[in-house]
Amino acid sequence: MWLIFALLNPISEGSRSLFVKKASRGVNSLVISWFNNVIPLILFTPGIFLLDLQINTNVIIGVTGSAVINVVAAILYMRAIQHDNISKVMPILSFTPLFLLVTSPLMVGEVPNKTGLLGIILLVIGSYILNLGRGKRSFLDPITGLFREKGTRYMFIVAVIWSISANLDKISINNSNVYQHIILVNVVIFVLMTIVVGSRGLLRWQTIRPEINNLSFVSLFTTGSFVFHMIALSMTLVAYVVALKRLSGLVAVLLGHFFLKEPNIRERFLGALIMFLGVLFILLA
Repeated sequence: MWLIFALLNPISEGSRSLFVKKASRGVNSLVISWFNNVIPLILFTPGIFLLDLQINTNVIIGVTGSAVINVVAAILYMRAIQHDNISKVMPILSFTPLFLLVTSPLMVGEVPNKTGLLGIILLVIGSYILNLGRGKRSFLDPITGLFREKGTRYMFIVAVIWSISANLDKISINNSNVYQHIILVNVVIFVLMTIVVGSRGLLRWQTIRPEINNLSFVSLFTTGSFVFHMIALSMTLVAYVVALKRLSGLVAVLLGHFFLKEPNIRERFLGALIMFLGVLFILLA
């Protein structure tokens, strides 16, 4: 069952990136980051009255830490998509499972078995090849390009810090439940984002109105991603869930090509195939 939710997650996240790109043409990336959590807040918050809240030190650390990290990640994520093609920056997130090989054993004591580990590595390699395109001077160019270009540099930082927040999510869920964590973390993220965006004077209807349709789809797909991600996390290892989540890069490549006419779809076929093999190894695990 966890596999279904873990696969729905990248579909939702990849679809979100398409509407983030569309919205970024007419509105500041900070506004997109704020609106990102509007629908989750509306849908999830009433549920707090139906729960028997479990509050302890681990829950407070998990919720607060995840929320702060995800505020930073949301801002950088939106800016990355604003600066570059989604088919180029989204696959960079596949480096997150690589960092989880370090953070998960340290933070939650989870170590994937050898088959699952191989699947994670294949996903990372596939993502790397997806980032290879025309004009690359050497095999190391996609790596040096991570720090040379704004879009990929921002998304690389997101990949690093998400490897930390995923474990904080797990800590909170293990000490409460998935529904409580979804509600509380969304409330904290929304409050923090409101402070950041409000202090910049960007919370004006005339700023939001031109892109309200695209922003609504961004927030709707965020809702789906959040639910699928947290439910899957409650059922299996963090590394496996996040590894499958990184298939959002493949979804973004396809959406970017067919809806935004982004280039190099053929060159990225090999990367897509390797990522698919990575998924198969994770299934075998």
